[in-house]
Amino acid sequence: MGVFLGGISSLLYGVGDFLGGEGAKRVSAATVVLWAGMVSIPLITVFALLVGGEASARDLWIGASAGSAGAFGLVTLFAGLSKGQAAAVAPAAAVLSGVFPLSVAVMSGERLSGLDWVGVAVAVPAIVLCSWVAHPGEVPFGGLWYGLAAGLGFGGYTIFINLTSDDSGLLPLIPARLATMLVVAVLAMARVWAVSSFGTSPRWIIIGNGLLDVSGNVALLLALRVGTLARISIAASFYPAVTVLMARWFNAEHLAPRQVAGLALTLVALGAIASG
Repeated sequence: MGVFLGGISSLLYGVGDFLGGEGAKRVSAATVVLWAGMVSIPLITVFALLVGGEASARDLWIGASAGSAGAFGLVTLFAGLSKGQAAAVAPAAAVLSGVFPLSVAVMSGERLSGLDWVGVAVAVPAIVLCSWVAHPGEVPFGGLWYGLAAGLGFGGYTIFINLTSDDSGLLPLIPARLATMLVVAVLAMARVWAVSSFGTSPRWIIIGNGLLDVSGNVALLLALRVGTLARISIAASFYPAVTVLMARWFNAEHLAPRQVAGLALTLVALGAIASG
């Protein structure tokens, strides 16, 4: 069940990223991130309170730490992408967001089966191939450090949120979301990022992105509640494959042979991890 929920989180994140990319074609990426977060904060607050739970101060602080790590991931990801180095930034961020928590889990004593390791071995090239979208003029491995930093941020989110207690329910997601948006809002006010008003933004795209992102966070936390960090971190890292398929279906974007291979390897990896 944990791997299934991790896969669901990948699906939700992938569709949300597709919508975020569509929105970023019309306004700045920072605008999409900021307003999508503002839209989703009331939703996750109401949902978490309805689900209930007993969150300690420790759980709430860990949640805020997770959100801060996620914000760091967003900042460095967009900084790298803004320099036109998607071919290095996106794959590095996607791979490390799964491998970083996996490494922490293994060093903490978690054990994987042989099939799990097969899935991990296949997952890394699958994610790279799916998210590797080069553009003319890009320098090979240019901006790699941005991708690695973003992956550490996103992976840090998974590691931190996994440390919250089962009794806390979904309540840690509230300070996590607030911390993320606080960082983004401060950067916007400091004019590090240009942000348009909500009224001049593609509102339905932003609302959809916010709802899908927070739903992905819920699915990820539920997956971690019933599964292990090592397996869930990898299962939740296949969102680039979903984004690629969405672009193919809705925008008729051409799939490069490497992306087709990546999609095929994604299915193999998920099957191996689920069976393990």
